[in-house]
Amino acid sequence: MNDILRRFAIVLPLSLAVAGCMNDSQLPATSSVTIGASPYVRGDLGTLTYRAVDLIPAAAPEVTAQTPLIVASISDTQNVETSSAFGNIVSDMIRTRLVQDGHAASEIRLRREVSFNKGEGEFLLSRNRRALKPPSSAAAIVTGTYAASYEKLYVSIKLVSAADAHIIAGADFVVSIRDVGGLLEQRNTELLPAPRTRTVS
Repeated sequence: MNDILRRFAIVLPLSLAVAGCMNDSQLPATSSVTIGASPYVRGDLGTLTYRAVDLIPAAAPEVTAQTPLIVASISDTQNVETSSAFGNIVSDMIRTRLVQDGHAASEIRLRREVSFNKGEGEFLLSRNRRALKPPSSAAAIVTGTYAASYEKLYVSIKLVSAADAHIIAGADFVVSIRDVGGLLEQRNTELLPAPRTRTVS
């Protein structure tokens, strides 16, 4: 009798743990057919963006620390020539994470000279083509799109070869619209000059 009780005491916690994992809707699903995880949904915007950036180079061994990269604005999937404060801040966090991970990422918005604005500050970034330094060469480009539903914002990030436009790697995530909805209100339709391309070796 005591032996049966001991076995039951071991089996019951394991059963509860498995059931808890199966019922946790926040865990990312994994496919039994295709390698890779489904979009991550747990975490704030910064955490989700950093996690996505970490996944992309891991899936692209041909992209090394010396491979020159640039990051474009994450654009509205309904009109890929427009973005918003949301798309631009995601792009900035992608640049930050790439540099933290040791990759060679260029700032394509860098001005030729400092812009002094009385009462505002000193600025070295611009989206005015005439004010920019010549675009850097790039072997690969990080780009992507986002789309909003009533409750969620879906983000898809891709690493694309600058030479032939094939997608090298990608990662997706989902964030609550309640947390970032205000960033979608400001629109940006300005375009930056195209970078010079290099082949990924």
